[in-house]
Amino acid sequence: MCLSSAPWGAPASSRRQTAFVFAVVVLGPPGSGKTAVLTALHDLLADDHISHAVVEVEAVAWASPPIADEQSFRHLAAIRSMYAEAGYPLILCGATVTSADYLRELLRALATDERLVVRLEASPGMLQKRILEREPPGWSGLPRLLHGVDEIAATSRLLEDIDLVCSTEETTPLSVAAQIRSARPALLLERSS
Repeated sequence: MCLSSAPWGAPASSRRQTAFVFAVVVLGPPGSGKTAVLTALHDLLADDHISHAVVEVEAVAWASPPIADEQSFRHLAAIRSMYAEAGYPLILCGATVTSADYLRELLRALATDERLVVRLEASPGMLQKRILEREPPGWSGLPRLLHGVDEIAATSRLLEDIDLVCSTEETTPLSVAAQIRSARPALLLERSS
């Protein structure tokens, strides 16, 4: 199966709406490596000329004052729809899932024909270390994030409907991206023409 609906490199305006949408949902607590893994997966797919779009729910919801989860999901649904209309049959989505209800609504907003839900994990110490390394020391949300990361990680471990669990410790984002691709080779490994 070839996921491309237009020649590689064709402008979005020349693509046609896709009838089939597959999503790779990468979730995990802050510091688990979602953005790094999504970036590596994006690079692998782009190198193999597999058309796709990348969306991080936190970026869609980034506002002050914060928007409610329901509004974030409406934004995500609209973005997903626009990518499908533009002919992108593969959506890579990153999210910090805080409950089973959140995951259910996230998947509903993506409205895909098929999906692969991947949970990233790392030890509490590694999560804290990565957060401290990436966030600016004066950021006002840092104490709250550090305080809540263990609870988010615990919730993440209890989620059902996870297709693949990948540790991001003692490995590289590229290796984790390769694991994800190998989980659905027919959809994530074939080259488009």
